[in-house]
Amino acid sequence: MEKRREKTKAFTTLLTKIAGLVFMAFLAISVGVIFGTLYYDWVREGPLTPVQSWNEQIQTPLTFELPESEGVYEEIFSAPETVTETVTVRYKVQVGPYQVREEALKTAAELEAQGYPVFVSQDLPCYVQVGAFANPVNADRLKRELGDKGYRAYVKEE
Repeated sequence: MEKRREKTKAFTTLLTKIAGLVFMAFLAISVGVIFGTLYYDWVREGPLTPVQSWNEQIQTPLTFELPESEGVYEEIFSAPETVTETVTVRYKVQVGPYQVREEALKTAAELEAQGYPVFVSQDLPCYVQVGAFANPVNADRLKRELGDKGYRAYVKEE
């Protein structure tokens, strides 16, 4: 009789554990279904759906029509494709070097006021780049032009 009581107790303990596992699995599936449904509805609405409260009326999106214009878009889409040539910049005309960055910025402002494109380096000593060329003749021409204006210009080849 004692042995039967132990077997019954072991069986009921096993059934209790199985019932607990089944309940937990059911709970996990239920929570997954709820959150999955909410997520599905959220994704289905789209990213640009306005946020509204329950008591607001549903707002319709603003729509407008573009005016019809014949031939305008055909010109844009039928234009021949242009092939851009890649140019390698090897010669840079620089003014400087300057041990104080403010002096380089002052020179850059002067050159920019004269219509030159300028770039000031970050590291010390600073230099002011005034032009970048693929052709060394053009770089040398700009170097002479800046030298005639009193700037210490040089050509840096890369």
